[in-house]
Order: sequence, then C-alpha cells, then structure tokens
Amino acid sequence: MSQIELSVTFTGADGAQREQRQEVRTSNAPNLGAEQRIARILFNELKVMAGPQDIPKHNVTAQRWTEFPSQPAPFTEYLDIQNSQAVWFELRNLIMGVEGHLALAKAYKALEPSQEPPFSDDAALNELYYIHDRKISLLNQAVHDLIKVQNLVNRLLHESLGGDLVDATKPNWERAELTHENVKKALKSKLSAGRLSQADFDAIDAALQIPKNTARGKIALAYRNRLAHHIRPSVDYAIFFSPLQSRAATEVRDPNGKLIARRIAISARPPVEYRFEDLHVAFSEYLAAVVDMLDKFSKVDILRR
Repeated sequence: MSQIELSVTFTGADGAQREQRQEVRTSNAPNLGAEQRIARILFNELKVMAGPQDIPKHNVTAQRWTEFPSQPAPFTEYLDIQNSQAVWFELRNLIMGVEGHLALAKAYKALEPSQEPPFSDDAALNELYYIHDRKISLLNQAVHDLIKVQNLVNRLLHESLGGDLVDATKPNWERAELTHENVKKALKSKLSAGRLSQADFDAIDAALQIPKNTARGKIALAYRNRLAHHIRPSVDYAIFFSPLQSRAATEVRDPNGKLIARRIAISARPPVEYRFEDLHVAFSEYLAAVVDMLDKFSKVDILRR
C-alpha cells in the first residue's frame, strides 16, 4: 500500500497564496512507472482545466431558448406546451455541452507533441495515447450529441404541433416513425389541411435547410456516418486505430491483354484518414448552423410557448 499526496497552490496577483491538498491511499505496491503515469495524467489535466480554452459563443443564445413567454393558453394545449418546453431544455443543454466538448478537445490537441514519438519510447507513447484518447472521446461525444440534436428537432416539431405528426401508438415509434422524411410530409399535410399557417411552414422549412448548407458539411456528415456505422476512422495517428484492409484488387494483364492475376495492396500502416484540425473546424461550423436553425425555430411562436 502507498499514499499519494497532492498539493495545489494558487498565487493571486497580490502574491497571496491559497492551497488545496488531497491524500489518496492506493491498494497497489509502489511502482515507479505507475507513479510517473499518474503524475503525467494529473499535470496534463491541470494544463487543460486551468489553461486557455475557446470562449463559448453560443451559451447566451441557447440560454434564451428556455426563457419562455408567459401567456395564457387553453388547457387542451397543455401537453403541447409542456413537452415542447422539455425538449427545449434538452436542446439547450446539448448545444452547450457540444460547444464545451469541442473546446476541451481542442485544448487537449494543444498538448500533443509536434512529432509522433518513436515506437520504442513506451512512456512517450502512453502519454500521447492518453492525451489523444481524451481529445477524440470529447470530439466524438460532441458528434453524437449533434446527432441527438437533429433527432430532437423532429420531436420538438411533433410535440409543439399537437403530438400527431406521426403515429405515436406504434411500437418503437420514436425511431421507426419520427424520421425527418415523415415529419416533412406531416408538415405539408398540416399546411394543406389549414392546421399550420403558410408563414409558420415557410419559417420551419427554411430553418431545417440551414445545417445542410454549411461549407464543410460533407466532412462533418462523412465522419459522423463513419463513426456511427463503421469502425472508427483514424484521426491524426494511425497507430491508435484498427483499420480494415481494402479488398479492391488491381488487375494484372499480359502483353496480349489477358488477365493473369489480381493484386491487392496490404499496408502495415494505412494513411491517416482525418486531421483533428479539419474535423474541429467542420463540426464548429456545423454546430453554428444548428444553433442558427434552433434560434430560427425559437422565433416561431407556435414552437416556443
């Protein structure tokens, strides 16, 4: 058994010092390698948490979405309003979380060395792996939450407009029925039936188009789909990922044009598929577009009551 003592001293502009101290007893015997790993992890976490981070751009906008107007409404619309507000609270939290994840991921990226350590340097590779894993985990969490935002947009429209855009009595309806395509069809049906004004329909439809028009939308969409449905694509360091080898073959023909063989290239380390900087820019742009979409929704009275 060993004991770890951690002391953090804060020094103010006036030179005054304040100290926080913690002690932890471990069940493992002292080990120099483990101690070094713990120290490096703590130091890296301190650099990220106390160091420079991007200032949030969307918090004020997202907070405004849950400042609901206080106005009378018939009791028959109680569930529309209650459920709509619940979705808005979740959307606000998701957007703020996505921006926070992207900022932290970028802060971890700043700690990575300028060059990949040699394969023989176990300590440096372990430290790099920890930093890289934290960076990618935060990035991927942001991606998953942005996917959830898009799904909740369908739920927001469904709940705000009477809870009847799709058949909610069917099993697994939230996944099978509450799709983007079904919601768009239902909006058109409500418009045709006179249960949705042309102005509201146009405002909703225009807002839905905003995320599709981001400059780097294809990068964001491709990575999102790879992450959701396939083996994780490699980012920055191929060594930390398990690639699938391509089965595509190159035909080999003799001078007469007769096929004599097929050649498949097998690489020990395939090239990296994505760079973090590109993904961060793409998803930051996509986040801004989603925020713009939701802010447009928030100005449609029937969607935020």
